[in-house]
Amino acid sequence: MQDPRPSATASSYPPLWRALHWGIAAAVAVLIPVGAWMTTRGEAGLWDGLTNTLYAWHKAIGFLVLLTMVLRLALRRRLGVPAYPADLSPLRRRLAAGLGHVFYVLLFAVPLAGWAGVTAYPALITVGGFNLPAMPLVPQDSDLAGRLFAVHGTLALLLGALALGHIAIALHHLLVARDRVFERMWPRGGDASGG
Repeated sequence: MQDPRPSATASSYPPLWRALHWGIAAAVAVLIPVGAWMTTRGEAGLWDGLTNTLYAWHKAIGFLVLLTMVLRLALRRRLGVPAYPADLSPLRRRLAAGLGHVFYVLLFAVPLAGWAGVTAYPALITVGGFNLPAMPLVPQDSDLAGRLFAVHGTLALLLGALALGHIAIALHHLLVARDRVFERMWPRGGDASGG
């Protein structure tokens, strides 16, 4: 049986890891504009079926991102990270690793703050009448909920800005540097040893 861990010379992440990456990216690309839209509607007093549906889906998808990040972190700890191309400078490797760590922190912090907020509010109902579990140790307190939602929104905007920068850097690697860094996470990229 082949060892599932990427080798030190692998140029791409394993297929499951890439699928999780792109799934989370798609979810974040939906969550941020939906979050802005639903909040704008709520602040304008438009509490109708559309607003409730937006909130319900936002909470469900956000919680799914949190669960997916738990799986992704477990994969990272078990499989390690494939090696960067040998011609990538040590400084760029450190910057890329640091950016990756910031993404992980935000991809946990944003949904955790949202979950804590809906627990404190409380507003745990999502799609299909499914209720999220209440976050342990978070009391019902509307003032606390407001502060948590503010933190959630601020961190989400930071995550969105970071994601845009990440996309720009990835496109630079693909179109300008052509150093195969982009292919490490592209669904059909890299070599067979990584997947």
